[in-house]
Amino acid sequence: MPIDYQGIYVLSSGMLLQERKLEIITNNLANVDTPAFKMDVGLVSLWDTPNGQREPDNSPENPTNNFVYPLMERVSVVMLQGPIKETGNPLDLAIEGEGFFAVRSEGRIFYTRKGNFRIDREGYLVNELGMRVLDEEGRDIRVVGNLKVAPDGSLSTEGGPVGRLGVYTLNQPQKVGRDLFIGQPQRAQNFKVMQGFLEGSNVNPILEMAKLIETHRAHEVYSNLIRALDQTHERAINSLV
Repeated sequence: MPIDYQGIYVLSSGMLLQERKLEIITNNLANVDTPAFKMDVGLVSLWDTPNGQREPDNSPENPTNNFVYPLMERVSVVMLQGPIKETGNPLDLAIEGEGFFAVRSEGRIFYTRKGNFRIDREGYLVNELGMRVLDEEGRDIRVVGNLKVAPDGSLSTEGGPVGRLGVYTLNQPQKVGRDLFIGQPQRAQNFKVMQGFLEGSNVNPILEMAKLIETHRAHEVYSNLIRALDQTHERAINSLV
């Protein structure tokens, strides 16, 4: 009896896919309380052969030359706005509508919607990682006194105007780490900066828990099927001895 490589590879691919989905869901749930966190979602496709042309027929990734199996095509970020909640902290800023704040670290500019800022020892407005927040001209924002932020991002203290926050949209934003993004920036138009508020995570914990249970069950099914197929192969081999 020939060994069913097709079954092994299809089931193994399915189990690995469920493991990757579990990683994504677990990370989403771990960031339910992270300000402005944007949840990830895995996009699944089928790797088909021999005529689907994903891999040539003699490719090591296609040892049977004639089957279809699922794979994680890519991980996308869900950019829907999270709930905006009042904190009362004047250095907490939320963007209602489109846009990202700009922050700089070691000469590199990143973008974030996470607005739990603070003033560092040198008087600059920074994020929790110490990255300096930038104004619309790309300059560091230095604050002396009590900061007031207008809905259009204009900044002022008792001493007068300080500048205006840089708020940008990104073409095809790419997530870097947990809450930073990179992309091609353009000045945002449709937004309102809310002082004393923070945007919450856009993760729906109830839906993610349901997905977690479903994915756990699917992983268990694949695991049991692989075990059963392996036992079938073992019995077939033993019968030939």
